[in-house]
Amino acid sequence: MEAARILYLEAVLLVALIFFAPGIHAQEKHLPEAPKPKQQFSRKVYVAGVSLLAAAKTADAITTRQVLDRGGLETNPEFGRHPSPAKQAGINLAFFAGESALFYVTERNHHTWIRWTGRALLAHSVMEHSYLAACNAGLNPHAPGAHNCGALVPWF
Repeated sequence: MEAARILYLEAVLLVALIFFAPGIHAQEKHLPEAPKPKQQFSRKVYVAGVSLLAAAKTADAITTRQVLDRGGLETNPEFGRHPSPAKQAGINLAFFAGESALFYVTERNHHTWIRWTGRALLAHSVMEHSYLAACNAGLNPHAPGAHNCGALVPWF
């Protein structure tokens, strides 16, 4: 009787082990990893935007320096009326660094509207400097009457 009871307990334990074994190993089963979000930062967009900004700012700075060397005046109060080449280059470099850093921050953001706002501000700056470079190239400081290149968008 005792042997039958032991055999019965062993059979129950074996059935319990077989029944509960999959549950024990279920915790070890690795689930597939969740898909990673698409990388939002586009290096191509950033490099293209900063390159366009650098080209437009350089063209504006060169044409402004040409007007200043011919006797013209700078109308932007941040530069002063007769900035030296070093002062003009330093201020332009500081603004370029700031605009590039702001564009980098907006491009790294995961909100689409922030990225597009940064792109719009950069495009405005490129257009503004391109316009000013073209206007400066056509200025004659010795012509009668006052001529100056105003902002493309006066309130911005």
